Amino acid sequence: MLILNIWAIELLWAQLNYEFIPYRRDQQWGYASEGLKVAISMDYNETYPFRENVARVKCGSRYGYINTRLKPITECKYYYAGDFKDGVAKVWLNGRYGIINREGLEITPIQYEDISFFKDGMARVVLNGLYGFINLEGKEIVPPMFENASNFNEGTAAIRYEGRWGYVNTHNHEIIRPKYDFALPFREGLAAVKMNGRWGFINERDELLVPHRYYAVESFYEGFARVEIDNKWGFISKKGNEIAPVYDAAISFSEGLAAVSLNGYWGFINQQAITIIPHRYAQVSSFKDGLAKVRINGLWGYIDKTGNEIVPVRYVGLGDFADGLASILMGGKWGYIDRYGNLVIPALYEQAGSFEQGLAKITKNGKSGYIDTKGKEYFKDY
Repeated sequence: MLILNIWAIELLWAQLNYEFIPYRRDQQWGYASEGLKVAISMDYNETYPFRENVARVKCGSRYGYINTRLKPITECKYYYAGDFKDGVAKVWLNGRYGIINREGLEITPIQYEDISFFKDGMARVVLNGLYGFINLEGKEIVPPMFENASNFNEGTAAIRYEGRWGYVNTHNHEIIRPKYDFALPFREGLAAVKMNGRWGFINERDELLVPHRYYAVESFYEGFARVEIDNKWGFISKKGNEIAPVYDAAISFSEGLAAVSLNGYWGFINQQAITIIPHRYAQVSSFKDGLAKVRINGLWGYIDKTGNEIVPVRYVGLGDFADGLASILMGGKWGYIDRYGNLVIPALYEQAGSFEQGLAKITKNGKSGYIDTKGKEYFKDY
């Protein structure tokens, strides 16, 4: 006989039933199907989308969790509750944080002053002012013993001990002894470290590949790191080749281009330091999925990598694209456009969040609710 574990059963149940959506009726919340058929009585003060087959719900001022059978897996007892990711969620009770799993079990004591997000299967925790790390099972892999620490990245974390910075790995082995004034996490195989007031870059063997000569730096992105000398910004490659620090400001490379500012205006350069998009914008964002936000004369739009306006520069406010839609502010209200600039959802809302898994949280007439990517509203007021 095939025996399914509890979460395989829950997943099968979710596939056989409606994809439940948070639904508000006046001041009370529950869940409904896409056809707006209410699937659970309106007993909650707020409900939230399902993440990993578990959803947060609010009862009065406290939070709990339900499963895809719409049955509670915890009491509503937490003053803060996060969404599930990687099988765990962060909760807050009596001024302390802990972690629960999808069965609703507290897999750590509710004792930490802070818990970060998980990266490389590890989360940074703070206990009695000291920093350590737990894994996804809630076990303290690195006991809280450090004065400060970064999050893990590429299997290592920067830690401060007795006033100096070094690095440990996910097995709590010291890979670089604490000796630096400051240190950033490893990224693309290199880490920025500060010594005698200047920054350079090392590899995991603690070999100095970029000398300590910069006043400020950022980690490597797409083979280049942002660096500053004498209030001017440029870039350095992993081999030490420089894009000269001549810019008033700079943003790290993304999709082959970096935003740089000269004389108060932003443009974009490539990795050969050639200006691809002229310096004519008051503000920009990095490129993502081939588009970047730009602002001229107080208005926002989107350009492509050749500088062509894909979304005309005409909006007072403009959000990031998610699920193919971006929020826009026009006439004092928010709506949504597609990647061609077409208005898909009319500007009806006082606030409009980004879409995630097909839903966005909005505010209309002072009350919050959810809409889908077709603009269908999952709330009703009498």
